[in-house]
This record gives sequence, C-alpha cells and structure tokens, in this order.
Amino acid sequence: MRREIRIAGFGGQGIVTMGTVLAVAAGIHENLEVAQTQSYGPEARGGACRSDVIISDEPIDYTKPLALDLFIALSPAALELYWPEVREGRTVVLVDKTLVSALPFHSPPVLAIEATRIAESEFSNRLMANVVMLGAMAAYTGWIQLRALEEALSAQISKRTLEDSKSALRRGFELGRKLQEEKGSLGAGESENIKIIERKGES
Repeated sequence: MRREIRIAGFGGQGIVTMGTVLAVAAGIHENLEVAQTQSYGPEARGGACRSDVIISDEPIDYTKPLALDLFIALSPAALELYWPEVREGRTVVLVDKTLVSALPFHSPPVLAIEATRIAESEFSNRLMANVVMLGAMAAYTGWIQLRALEEALSAQISKRTLEDSKSALRRGFELGRKLQEEKGSLGAGESENIKIIERKGES
C-alpha cells in the first residue's frame, strides 16, 4: 500500500503544518513508513506553498509523488497550478469550497467543504480551516485514524490553540463521514457545508 498525498495553498494557511501533522500521525502513531517534502513560492507568506506526504506499509524507495492518490487544494491558484498532476479515475480531489468555487470536471467527482467559513464562524479563526480539511480527509479515505491525528496535533500545535484545533479536527472528521455517506448518490448529495461536484463551474 502506497498513498501519495499533496496539500497545496498559499503561505500562511498552515500547509506545511498540515503535512507535518499527517506525517507524524502516520509514521509515529500508525507505525507506517512516511516521507514528507515541501515547497514554497517566492514569498514565504502569500506565495504558493505545497506539502507532499507519502505513506506506505513498505519501505519508501522514492520520496516524491508518482501518481497522486489525494490532492487537497486550499486556494484557486493551487488547484490550477497542480491540476495537471491530477489523474482521471484515480486522484481524489478535496477542496476548501469557501475559497475554491469554479472546478474542472473530474472523475471521481471533486469533494468540497466550506472549511474556511466553518473555521471563521465556529472557531473565530480562519487558520483552523487546514485542520478541518485534515479531519475530513481522514474520515473520507480511512487511511489515518482520528486518534492518531489528535495525538500528532498534541505534539505539533501550541497549547493555546490545541483544544480548538482538536475540535476543528473532529468537525472536519464529521463532514468527511457525511461525504463518504453521500458519495453513493453523486450530484444529489448536498448539505450546508459539503457537496459532491460533478459539473464544470458548479459551486
């Protein structure tokens, strides 16, 4: 089993932190093999930013993605920049629908969560959006247990924001489970915060 995950957005969204938490959860708390790489744009804050995480139950001989299994996009620019590496029929795409509205057609259908809106309205902190997305990813894919992510958060996040981060993680996990439940009725599955998108430009 080899899973290739790319998380992308802009500097200041906690993209690298998100990748680190995922890598620690898988490597230390799930006892899997992990490789993480990251890339920044020309500006540390506001520029392009990406974190790639490879998870495997066997030794990893190549530490960069070959065929993405999951792409998480937290900005329109990131979606456009890395879309050429998304594989039809293979890559699961999860976006923050608050920031990313117009989406290309894709199979399997793109999954969208109002992560930034939830972070602002429920936690008064838009930076919690990355944790919401992480929880949704874990629930939808089943690749990482919620417990492992919570333990990884405890080691990576400051005590000041830890409880809110865990709550945001659980909130995302709840939304990810709803996405999983709704994927059987593509195009019909929709609620206030989640949506399965099939048609180009639908928002």
